[in-house]
Amino acid sequence: MGKNDLRGAEHGHEATGFLAAVVFVCLSVLRDVYLGAAVQRITPLVLAATAFTLCTLVFLPTGLHSRQSMTAFRSRPGYLLWVNVTSAGAWITFLYALKLIEPAIVQILYSGIGPLSVIWVEGYRTRGKRAVGLTLAERVSCGVLLTALVFAAVVVLSGRSGSGPQPIGERVVGVLLAIAGGVFISVSTMLCRKLNDAGATPCAVLAFRYPGAAIVATIATAYSSASLPKGLGWIDGALLAATALIVVSSYVNQVAISLASPLTVRVVLAVAPAFIFVLQMVEGRLITSPYSLLAAVVYGCAAVSAAIVRWLAVREI
Repeated sequence: MGKNDLRGAEHGHEATGFLAAVVFVCLSVLRDVYLGAAVQRITPLVLAATAFTLCTLVFLPTGLHSRQSMTAFRSRPGYLLWVNVTSAGAWITFLYALKLIEPAIVQILYSGIGPLSVIWVEGYRTRGKRAVGLTLAERVSCGVLLTALVFAAVVVLSGRSGSGPQPIGERVVGVLLAIAGGVFISVSTMLCRKLNDAGATPCAVLAFRYPGAAIVATIATAYSSASLPKGLGWIDGALLAATALIVVSSYVNQVAISLASPLTVRVVLAVAPAFIFVLQMVEGRLITSPYSLLAAVVYGCAAVSAAIVRWLAVREI
């Protein structure tokens, strides 16, 4: 295959990944607002146990039939283990954050901490054998992004978010859970991309990414006061809809991660909080807070700028 063919294939993958990222944002906006309402009456542990058990069962047959994927998993058992650990931590903390604070702010903290946590995890980039630190532009963009996240957290902690008056303890816990979930999902996404690059398909990664989350949530539910009801009657429309949104959005996100560049994914995801805010207004469950809207807009601009600056710095290496 010639260079032009390779470039054409790369552009085709990028375009497909971009479309997948756009679809994922649309689904995640609907998912976050819907889940924000659902977890007010459905215990997050029950939701997680149901969603990730079904997700594993749905994709497991396809995953097991992919020899290349199974080879990638067998050669990288550590990656697979930590993908399960971080995915479980990410989703359980995310669902509890949605229960406590406004979905738009949860998404800002959850997604926004990602680039910063990746830099913290990596510590440095390498150029051959030489470590390369962040450029001045990257440091400035990271500082602006961090400022946007601090502003979003202050909106919640000061009681000016769409959630309205809440006990300060709930607000603090909600913010911390959203941030913790963002760190977990960033590490999980990095590891999933490495498995994709090693030959694992999106379906196979989904099949083996969430058993840990399903097991942890099921065990925690069994030992909590909100045990799983007996029989199948408890799986009502709301729970099935929430599960479908989680499973489908997870698959589309996995496709986007496997095909698109980190810049593409980050830029598209940056608009999600603003759209979540709009859908919150339509739903009407929360107060319409101008401070939350400002936080979403500021975050979107900061996230796009940080992604572009990062991309330009990487190109120069």
